[in-house]
Amino acid sequence: MKSFLQTARRFAKRAALVPALAVAVAACDDDNSPTGPQITQDIVEIAAGTPQVSTLVAALTSAGLVDDLQADGPFTVFAPVNTAFDALGADVVASLLEAGNADLLTKILTFHVIPGAAVFSGDLSDGQTVTTLQGETLTIGVTASGVTVNGASVTTADVEATNGVIHLIDGVLTPELNIVEKAILTSETQTLVDAVVAGGLASALQGEGPFTVFAPVNSAFAALDSYTLNALLDPANQAILSKILRYHVVSGTVLSTDLANGEVATLEGSTVSIDIDGAAPTVNGASVVAADIEVANGVIHLVDGVLLPELDIVETATITEQTSTLAAAVTAGGLVSTLQGDGPFTVFAPVNAAFEALGTYAVSELLDPVNQDLLAKVLTYHVVPGTVLSTDLANGEVATAQGSTVTINIDGAAPTVNGAAVVAADIQVANGVIHLIDGVLTENLDVVERATITEETDILADAIALSDLVPTLQGEGPFTVFAPVNAAFEALDEFTFEALQDLTNQAILQKVLTYHVVPGTVLSTDLANGEVATAQGSTVTINIDGAAPTVNGAAVVAADIQVANGVIHLIDGVLLPEFDIVETAALTAETSTLAAAVAAGDLVTTLQGEGPFTVFAPLNAAFAALGTDKLEVLLAPENQALLQKVLTYHVVPGTVLSTDLANGEVTTAQGSTVTINVDGDAPTVNGATVVAADIQVANGVIHLIDGVLTENLDLVDVADLNGFSVLTQLVDEQGLTSTLRSDNGGAGFTVFAPTNVAFGALETIPTGDVLTQILLYHVVGATVESSSLSDGQVVTSANGAGDTFTVNINGDTGAVTITDGAGNTVNVVLTDVAASNGVIHVIDGVKLPS
Repeated sequence: MKSFLQTARRFAKRAALVPALAVAVAACDDDNSPTGPQITQDIVEIAAGTPQVSTLVAALTSAGLVDDLQADGPFTVFAPVNTAFDALGADVVASLLEAGNADLLTKILTFHVIPGAAVFSGDLSDGQTVTTLQGETLTIGVTASGVTVNGASVTTADVEATNGVIHLIDGVLTPELNIVEKAILTSETQTLVDAVVAGGLASALQGEGPFTVFAPVNSAFAALDSYTLNALLDPANQAILSKILRYHVVSGTVLSTDLANGEVATLEGSTVSIDIDGAAPTVNGASVVAADIEVANGVIHLVDGVLLPELDIVETATITEQTSTLAAAVTAGGLVSTLQGDGPFTVFAPVNAAFEALGTYAVSELLDPVNQDLLAKVLTYHVVPGTVLSTDLANGEVATAQGSTVTINIDGAAPTVNGAAVVAADIQVANGVIHLIDGVLTENLDVVERATITEETDILADAIALSDLVPTLQGEGPFTVFAPVNAAFEALDEFTFEALQDLTNQAILQKVLTYHVVPGTVLSTDLANGEVATAQGSTVTINIDGAAPTVNGAAVVAADIQVANGVIHLIDGVLLPEFDIVETAALTAETSTLAAAVAAGDLVTTLQGEGPFTVFAPLNAAFAALGTDKLEVLLAPENQALLQKVLTYHVVPGTVLSTDLANGEVTTAQGSTVTINVDGDAPTVNGATVVAADIQVANGVIHLIDGVLTENLDLVDVADLNGFSVLTQLVDEQGLTSTLRSDNGGAGFTVFAPTNVAFGALETIPTGDVLTQILLYHVVGATVESSSLSDGQVVTSANGAGDTFTVNINGDTGAVTITDGAGNTVNVVLTDVAASNGVIHVIDGVKLPS
């Protein structure tokens, strides 16, 4: 062995190793000399300083074995040089260095290590076996040409380290590997490895087996279109990938010599077809390019094609680029399990371009979870029960799984389905057949469904839902719908647009929408000049003399969109029927407070009656001018009678246009009169100006005015309106209400009205006759305005006891006070609050008689 050692040393010198390795070799040459160089580096340190084994060092680091090989040892390491790793292939090395393959890398690296001894080349013999740290054995070969380990040649021997010895070798040694491990170490099967991991089969194919694997090489996967390959590696499609991979696996160890013509059962459950009559065996037509690669748990045969089992409808659509949108739709529609059923089914499958032609908006709406039922309806309309090949197609109607029919036509260059052409026919699958078509079939959709998936009518679709007309417009019909496009709704003034969406106005919205619907199917060719009755009850005017038909002046921008229960014509305007008084107020921004008041006053039904009525309608600003407190009083439920009295005072029976107005009194629906004056720039009503006249409505006419008319309110009403609730409550309890509502024989009354705070300042409020006397002590039996009051004036009350009080007027400030019979003084804080039967002066205390 000395001659071999000398040869190895000469080789090492020729190789011009780095200084660290040269020092180590020199140490081996002279290690018995007390004056020779000392060994100072361990195995890892020597390897780290040797460029020839940099890949090994990286592998040791990746496998976490650095600390182990820096232990005391001793170890003998057969160290593959970089070119040995290069021979595996860069992709294999990269795969080995991945964290997920650490166990395999450790298995391989420890197969290069002999523990417990530093075995120098002089200790080796031909045929010798040594047990590795991995557990399996290596076979040594020693000849005149040199030393081999499992066939790999030792290129540099006996590099001594502090904890053992290193021998450089020109090959990577591999222990007994299972199917997956062998695939990882094989450059031609790197894509297969990725697929096995993605398919969740790594553990299964590392099991005991035995298995026979027909393993597609990388080029076989590359021959698949890129979409299909990416789809198979998508985690969402793991079940499909697993099915395909299991189709490549046969139970048992079947060597190439065992293959025979015929069918062989696979782990997937179906069979592959073997043919051995050619130059090489084939499996489903794919050639075996390398056979009998024996592994620990079976055998591998490399094949040049990916074997595809018979996939079902959903699986086929999923891995086919042209039907990726359809596959997503089947999932969103909750139809996966249905279309993976036994069937058989015939599917007219829209290609991606067909969905794109439908429009981004339509597709997004169909895929929206809230529209799952709608999507399912569309998709099942593309499915026919049974297997119908292209040769079975004939002109006529065919019933679909959705329940309605499609129309087949075979007279053209290619068959059509509802006009959509079949672009690829007879794609046979496990549970039926697929025909690719260039359109999405939606003819089974009704008016509402079609509006839902049409971008131009999404506002209309929302309006139909808000109006609770969905069941109606999904009925049998047929209906002709003049459907306003989004821009038509947006052209409405903002208040009207929002008011129509308010649920409190649902009946109005129903009226508007049904005004766009004509019973029956009226195509554009059926339109003629004239009136057409609508589902709302009134008529629309058709004009066909222009470039496009118009409906009440709104142009038809897209005609004859046929749906399952009729036809749709898109128009560029919203058609508004003739509204009644209440509807008009509700949809008009300037009268929204009036509309709320009519509802609070329970007058909706009355003012929606036939009439006709003339309404002097106060603007919002007129109500605001009353003040928040008064408006809250009017709208309070307990004051509904007061509100009705106010509102009906603004209503005159009949239709009175502005040209019919004349100076004088006009009787209102409330029973009292208003005063009209036409001498100014604009007519006035009780002094309130008409700011917009002659708004004609279905049951009369509206004139907008800038004030709220309250001149018909009596003293009790005015007290209520001004918040004197304690006073009016006590008046009512004492039976004085009818008195204070009377006109006192034409003389009227004057009330010195204590505020609620004034009553609250009393320790107790008297009851019975005493209270009656006190209340009447605040009343004067005549209309006495502040201008009629004078300093020192003695006023007699209406309490019937002859009780008086004295009026005091400060000459400097004009402040008015009253001294009651008990000698108390109260302040008059507000004068001349007018009522129809008198006047109120507000005081801040309760007057007491003597």
